[in-house]
Amino acid sequence: MKWIVFFVTLFGVVPWLADRAARSEVVRRWLVFGIAFELFNPHHINLISDENYRGDSRGIEVTTVDLLALALWLAQRARGRLPAGFFSPFLVPRMFYLAAALASLTATPDLLRSFFSVWKIVRMYFYFIALEGAFAELILARAFLDGLGMGVLWQGVIALQQKYIYHAIRVLGSQSHPNSLAMLVNLITPTAFALMLAGQGRRWVGGVVASAAMCNVFSLCRGGMMMYVFSLSVVAFLSMIKRPTTHKIKVLSWIAVGGALALLKSMDTIINRFVNAPKESELARKLFNQAAKAMADEHPFGIGINMYSYMLDRGGYADRFNIEPGDRNGIAHHIYWLTSAELGYVGVTAYVLVLLTVFFSALRLATRKGVEGEMGVGIMAGLGVTYLQGFAEWIARQTTMSYAFWGLAAVVAARLRASRPPR
Repeated sequence: MKWIVFFVTLFGVVPWLADRAARSEVVRRWLVFGIAFELFNPHHINLISDENYRGDSRGIEVTTVDLLALALWLAQRARGRLPAGFFSPFLVPRMFYLAAALASLTATPDLLRSFFSVWKIVRMYFYFIALEGAFAELILARAFLDGLGMGVLWQGVIALQQKYIYHAIRVLGSQSHPNSLAMLVNLITPTAFALMLAGQGRRWVGGVVASAAMCNVFSLCRGGMMMYVFSLSVVAFLSMIKRPTTHKIKVLSWIAVGGALALLKSMDTIINRFVNAPKESELARKLFNQAAKAMADEHPFGIGINMYSYMLDRGGYADRFNIEPGDRNGIAHHIYWLTSAELGYVGVTAYVLVLLTVFFSALRLATRKGVEGEMGVGIMAGLGVTYLQGFAEWIARQTTMSYAFWGLAAVVAARLRASRPPR
């Protein structure tokens, strides 16, 4: 039955939706909004699956987000709105990183599982291209950010349900882990906050900021709580430097009062989380990182993308570093050491180049006036805290985080292109 649904969607629903979107701006806006909202919990089908594997990719997957992005790309093509050079944004770092992933296939002990991650990279690049072509229209870029904001609101609703109805100790929303929830909302919320300060956000944008705070506290993610406060502080500082206004002072005052009240209510829980964090977890993370460094040192060009868990268990590294039996097939909680292990030092250089290219492009956008500049400030702050938390997490490699990252990268690339003065 799932195959029937998949093929009907691919060859029936997608072309129909693309045709409607090509004819109607309203449909295009809802399509982009739907892509952003759906990425928080995309429905998926695995053409080949290995769900018990603990790597970042577990199958040759196609999601509803991919299909919606395909419909958007087809609609833009039908309208003749795909720019001639639409492969160019961030082309060099993107291709450098893909080349490193492909090169790692020569060293992988399991070609199929490594191809799972290569397939994910290819999907993300197509998704980025489809969105970047559409976001030449500011109204579509705003629709995408609205969808992300509504997704954060929905995560807050789920978090409330998990906390007060199911009495979960740590909520995770619709994500795979509480830390994933915290990192996801922290990547997205600074942009909503920047628009809120500038008076450019929707009426419900304050709820996005509050929902993200609640998700962080209820998730009990220590890094997430610190990065949330840090990202909003950065946005407030940069926004006030750009243009101090009475509206911004009022918003910041209300945020300070609300934050203080929320902090008083949650203080005991937060302090307990920081003081009584499991020592075993910290030790396991340290050992995972040591194993990743050993892999990178012994395999200068990597062990193969998506192969860390495999090599930890079967390559002798779990024995060498005395890792507990339950963690023998775990994954390094450090995105940079994980990438170094799997793609080698050349590969992690390519990965960092991608991150820095997008970040400094967001910085360029942040220097612009008007709503685009505010979007740039928020995106830059969200990227910054995501990169920082990468020193303690591998979550940036998860599918939902990848969609959010490349979606925001598409906003930056498209708005820089659209704002470029004509020659």
